[in-house]
Amino acid sequence: MKIKLLCSLLAGGLMLGGFAACNNKATGPQTLKIGADLTFTGPTAYWSQQLKKGLDLAVEEFNAKAEEKIEVVYQDNQGNAPQAVSIFQRFATVDNVAVVMTCFTPIAKSLRPLAAQNGVPLVATVVSALNFGAENEWSFRDFPPQDQQSNVLAAYARNTLKLKKVGAIIVNDDYGRDGYTAFSTEFSRLGGKVFEYETAEQKDLDFKAQVLKAIANKPDGLYVVIRDNALGTLVKQLREAGFTGQILGVNAFDAPVVWTAAGNAGEGVVFTSALMNFEGNPAALDFKNRFQAKYVGESPDWVAAYGYTIGNYLSPLLVASKGNRDVMRKQLAELDRNSIRGQLKMSAGRDVLSPIGIYKRVGSEKKLILSTEPLK
Repeated sequence: MKIKLLCSLLAGGLMLGGFAACNNKATGPQTLKIGADLTFTGPTAYWSQQLKKGLDLAVEEFNAKAEEKIEVVYQDNQGNAPQAVSIFQRFATVDNVAVVMTCFTPIAKSLRPLAAQNGVPLVATVVSALNFGAENEWSFRDFPPQDQQSNVLAAYARNTLKLKKVGAIIVNDDYGRDGYTAFSTEFSRLGGKVFEYETAEQKDLDFKAQVLKAIANKPDGLYVVIRDNALGTLVKQLREAGFTGQILGVNAFDAPVVWTAAGNAGEGVVFTSALMNFEGNPAALDFKNRFQAKYVGESPDWVAAYGYTIGNYLSPLLVASKGNRDVMRKQLAELDRNSIRGQLKMSAGRDVLSPIGIYKRVGSEKKLILSTEPLK
């Protein structure tokens, strides 16, 4: 009797095992996940919206050719760091993502400790804080840092524009302070004078007090670092206060809302940004055509191109790592591949350094006036 029962149980087990094997086969290859902790609502939503378009196109193209599929799990942190932290924890413990992508300095910096604590690689873009990856080996940045953007801008302001005295109005966070440190150090080294900065909060829309203090020193240039509607409003109020000198800035000037708020006051602004040459690069032009086919009536900007290239290198790395987070971390540290942006190589400080351009606002467009190679 016992022998018959044992045989029955073994037979049942074999049947269940066979069913499970068939079920696994029917399920197909494993789906590997990227967690996207981004900002889709609020005044800074533009950047994440554009990143998503590029990332979606890259993953769609990869999935069309690969056996193992990539899924991007999107969550809206609403530009709120505590919300971003909560989303990251869910990604790490519930959604089982192999890597997390994020955007913006205040958001990304709040996630760095969690990346190390949970052993989940963090890839941040549109983040220009100095030494972003230095805190831990799990944090990576794919974006020109402030010491690259602002150094190049300072050299152009001093050597080409021949500015002698520059004032500054900056947002009261790392984006503003790091930019000022880099700009003032280089500009001073080249023989110019930089006055002490005035600070503002990102939510501010009345900068009259800061403007009056900044222009009281009679500078021939003003370095301004803040984001979105606040940046455009600041530029407008500078001109309304009678400042006629050169306005200088960095990549935040690429958001369309800035020019809407600035109006005609934005004419002649000089700023640095990521360099993306769609027309002069056949691969980039091909991407542009495919982007326009997917998003009818839209042309990609460099932000969408960053989303696309990040998706292009994360997808094969996910497959090669089989979703193992530590393997993924090691692969990111050794990243070295070609892209529509040129060669993407991770530095020892966990930065992908790319070329940048210096642009000038002329009419309703930005005009490239100088391009530079990435710092080594």
